[in-house]
Amino acid sequence: MFRRRRRQSSSGEDGAGWIYADLFLALMIVGLGSAVITSSSPSGAASTTAPATFQLSCAEFPVRVPNNLSRTNGGAQIEAAITSEISKRGWSGESAKPGLVIVFGGFSGSETAGAGDRRAQNLRATLRAAVPPFQQVEMRTGGAQNVTVNGTSSDVGGAGSFLLVVYLLFNGPDLTEDCTR
Repeated sequence: MFRRRRRQSSSGEDGAGWIYADLFLALMIVGLGSAVITSSSPSGAASTTAPATFQLSCAEFPVRVPNNLSRTNGGAQIEAAITSEISKRGWSGESAKPGLVIVFGGFSGSETAGAGDRRAQNLRATLRAAVPPFQQVEMRTGGAQNVTVNGTSSDVGGAGSFLLVVYLLFNGPDLTEDCTR
């Protein structure tokens, strides 16, 4: 009466779904295995010091990038501006450090903000090399001719000009800052 036909697949599409399912399962097991947290207490130690816990200050500040910035030149000026801001806040170098830097690249009237952003992206490696505290800091980029920094307008400039907006990490009493500006 009825003949059953065997379905034959000439492509590997039928098995592809299972391959992805198996891969997902394997990655999930690896992920769960790496999430295991172990703790141990040092033997014979009566007291231990906890690692420093830093909080991000929302009181940003601008730092102009020197025109002569290179891997070996100009970083001291940026570090001096950061050290000055830390001192101005009454903090010490041990309790504060850069935590986030936004690099704004300027652009000329015939360009778009994207041109400034691309220049800012290209400057990140030079900034990290010239300013040692920036080697372990999150850096974002943008293109602008003018930005508002902590409620005040700051000029970025035209093509080839750069402005850093720096946020500090602070280890100390809870900060009470107005972060709505």
